[in-house]
Amino acid sequence: MRILVALPAALDSPLANAINTFKMADGYARLGHEVFVVCREPNSVSFTVSDLRTRLSLSDSVVFEPTRSRIFWPSLDRNEVFAWQVARKARELRPAIAYCRALLPPVFLARAGVPVVAETHLISRDRRTRALAKAARRLQNLRAIVTIAPTIAAHLTELGAPATKVLTLPSGVDLALFARPGGRPLRRSPSPQVVYSGHLYDYKGIPTILQAAALLPEIRFTLVGGLPKDLERARETVRKRSLSNVQLIGMKPYAEVPAILWDADVLLLPPSSRHRSAAFTSPVKLGEYLASGSPVVATRIPALEHIVTDREVCFVPPDDAPALAAGIRRVLSDSPYAERLSTAAMALAAELSYAGRAQTILDHALRV
Repeated sequence: MRILVALPAALDSPLANAINTFKMADGYARLGHEVFVVCREPNSVSFTVSDLRTRLSLSDSVVFEPTRSRIFWPSLDRNEVFAWQVARKARELRPAIAYCRALLPPVFLARAGVPVVAETHLISRDRRTRALAKAARRLQNLRAIVTIAPTIAAHLTELGAPATKVLTLPSGVDLALFARPGGRPLRRSPSPQVVYSGHLYDYKGIPTILQAAALLPEIRFTLVGGLPKDLERARETVRKRSLSNVQLIGMKPYAEVPAILWDADVLLLPPSSRHRSAAFTSPVKLGEYLASGSPVVATRIPALEHIVTDREVCFVPPDDAPALAAGIRRVLSDSPYAERLSTAAMALAAELSYAGRAQTILDHALRV
């Protein structure tokens, strides 16, 4: 089956929505489908499709069709232009179904007679979101809207999308890349290492991590990732507080991240409850953490409680550095507990593969 995947992000985007969508395209391809990805041209003129395949460990069978992203007429809306570009590519490719991580292209495609699935992680009442929900009600070819949390699903139905067309799924994980190698034991080191991987935004819990690090000077903290400005802000905080046990190593190639996770004694996922995303986030890193088998300490926010339980992660209160430190100590001091977390986490991760997620979406869209 030929599938068109559309994403209005640059080919070289480091953002989670781009990684998630490119990996979903890979998931469809690994099911044996013919997959074409329409996205925007890379920000760096030297970045190639080959670079992306290497960065994200993507299948060679996914075909990428970067579109021109520069618009020379100020009156034109970039989102509408991209939707038009996607519709034009669909006329050329004649896909059996399209999957769009965007708001306008699904409406354009459904009107043109192309069966389409939209995915959105937004709670918004803007014109494009309302148009998508309305189109799901009126257009048979808009087969499904996929989202990551019950709160977003409820919002979409409130805007008019039929409940039968709204599918809630957590973010996926590349098991071939992140699954802990068989027989690899949990790390047990006299010099424990705690790892966080992802963006360094405050609402991701970075201030709480750094405060916990100050309470645990005997433990090494390694933070992987961060855009340049966020990385510099975190480094300035580390310098001011003289946190000699904190290492900020910046972004690493995607294929190098699994080994970092496997070598951690504890992985941290401490999003703040003070940000609105606490109600609906489904971090890509969660599936990667679970698959790695290294025990996870996470903050108890509603969004995470929709996906994992106390069986898979050590939950602690959000925005509470002493509680985070206590969770880390608990995992490090209780080997049987850490082993139980690891076993349950890997079992759950096995249900979250991108290929499995892609199959669930196709089954739902083709049944509706």
